[in-house]
Amino acid sequence: MRVMLMALPTRTHIYGLAPIGWALRAAGHEVRFVAQCNPAEVESFMETGLDVMWFGEDLDIARDRRAGRATGNSAMDSEYRISETRPEVLTDHYLRTVYEMWAGHLRWAASDSFLDDLVPFARHWKPDLVIWDPIIYAGPLIAQAAGAAHVRMLIATDQTARLSFQYQEIMRRVDPTGSVPDPLVAWMSEWLGRYGCEFDEHSRFGAATVDPGPACIRYDVDVNYIPVRFAPFNRPMPMPRWLLEQPDRPRICLTLGVSARQVHGREETSVGDLLEALADLDVEVVATLNADQLADVDRVPDNVRTVDFVPLNELLATCSAIVHQGGGATIGNAVVNGVPQLIIPGTTWSEMASAIAQEKRGNSLFIDLDQVSPAAVRRDVQRLLDEPSFRRCAVEVQQEMLATPTMHDIVPELERIAALR
Repeated sequence: MRVMLMALPTRTHIYGLAPIGWALRAAGHEVRFVAQCNPAEVESFMETGLDVMWFGEDLDIARDRRAGRATGNSAMDSEYRISETRPEVLTDHYLRTVYEMWAGHLRWAASDSFLDDLVPFARHWKPDLVIWDPIIYAGPLIAQAAGAAHVRMLIATDQTARLSFQYQEIMRRVDPTGSVPDPLVAWMSEWLGRYGCEFDEHSRFGAATVDPGPACIRYDVDVNYIPVRFAPFNRPMPMPRWLLEQPDRPRICLTLGVSARQVHGREETSVGDLLEALADLDVEVVATLNADQLADVDRVPDNVRTVDFVPLNELLATCSAIVHQGGGATIGNAVVNGVPQLIIPGTTWSEMASAIAQEKRGNSLFIDLDQVSPAAVRRDVQRLLDEPSFRRCAVEVQQEMLATPTMHDIVPELERIAALR
């Protein structure tokens, strides 16, 4: 079987699809990434060890997002956010605006130069299966043009499905005759028509959606989810000896990921405030912060070790708690290691929805961005360390995840989907 992996060319998305690629490779299938070349992320593809091919014009995401912010055309920086969860804000107008903006963003991530350049190769190579992340709607388009089956693979909570169903419910009320076209369907239908194909029931979400997230953050929507155990993935690097040693005091991981910097060009919370919050606790802090993130910090506390990058899975195996921004990969690493979480949710994707769900489950706490202070962070980290219920619930969620089928286990289901097509 031949399998195409299609990821937004950023590290989080590339690493998110790598484990399923390797599971399929180990089962004897031919697997390769196909993508637009993002000059800043070439190494991220190389680090997966999987084959990769570039098509279309370069997609310099940082440059394009700067341009979008300058013109006010960026879905990532609009006041209408896909990450919004407050019921009083989520009016029909708000949700329709978010959906329409994201339909435009998804089209931006599947440019005509990329699609039209890839079609001849796809029809020549004849993939049996295309696996695509929720931002890359080039996936279902290319799959249909090449006659392949296709499935999505999530990298966080399924915001595109949630938003799509909300939009459709609104439109059934306000436009019962269906006179207003769905902008995503209209674009996909127009492009598919060029290649003799039609939009069908699988075009929006695939024949199935592989979901490596914990069950507690999964939306109850009409999507064919295939739950799978989260598989940590990191780039190759030497392992520091201290990372393998059990600390003398509780170890706290502080990480803000890379998405906020890639999307917004800045952190959404104060690094100095977070370090100040942890300075007076009797803990050892490992902070994955680079020189740019530390540039405005006057003093790094004595109990804080800063590192540019460290394999999160190995670090969390020695941690008593983690403070982070709510990204899908960070949640996955915390869950498989049974670590209680303090989440300060960012606004990039599903951070707040995931934070709310996990606090309800009992393995996490969260603090709104506008409520963050050293005192609040210190209070909640101390709670995670002192109250046994958080560790108990974190272990329960860990065990639920470990009981979920592995990437290897779901390969036969993916083979079946491909064979049906």
